[in-house]
Amino acid sequence: MWYKTGSLMWWHKLKIIGGMVFLLVFAGCSTVTIGQLDKRVSAKLSSVSVVDTDGRAGQLYSRALRQGLYIYGQAGPAYDLTSSISVSSSTTLSVRGVTSTFNKMSMVANFTLTKQDGGDVLLRDTVTADATLGTVSSLFGQDQSELHARDRMATLLAQRVAQRVQLYFLENADN
Repeated sequence: MWYKTGSLMWWHKLKIIGGMVFLLVFAGCSTVTIGQLDKRVSAKLSSVSVVDTDGRAGQLYSRALRQGLYIYGQAGPAYDLTSSISVSSSTTLSVRGVTSTFNKMSMVANFTLTKQDGGDVLLRDTVTADATLGTVSSLFGQDQSELHARDRMATLLAQRVAQRVQLYFLENADN
């Protein structure tokens, strides 16, 4: 009888230890960034010159983009990254034929990565971000909700553009 209880305890301990090992391995993998994978890629990323984008959203976008690209600091520029941001908003959303007070806002970033010597276009792409607004009833709250949504989407677009440029350099690390 005692051997059944003893093996059952070992089985539970083994499950707990296995779960802890899995969590440690999973947590360790989540901290690896693309810049850590290849020093050549991070060197190319740090040599990208980000051309400022107009407006408040553009300022936030450019700042977040620089944070995503300059992992180990900024080097002498060899590439130019130009972007344009556009915002569109629909007035109402419909859910199964019923209109609501929710608004949908979309922000689109078109970007181009070019080589400074020669001006060759290396990458041209578009990324988008969407937000739903209108859960606040006051006019001031709605204005603030729209402002915060623009700020969040600009930062999200910058992260996506930085990841796309990182991926480009990772795929073309030999060139």
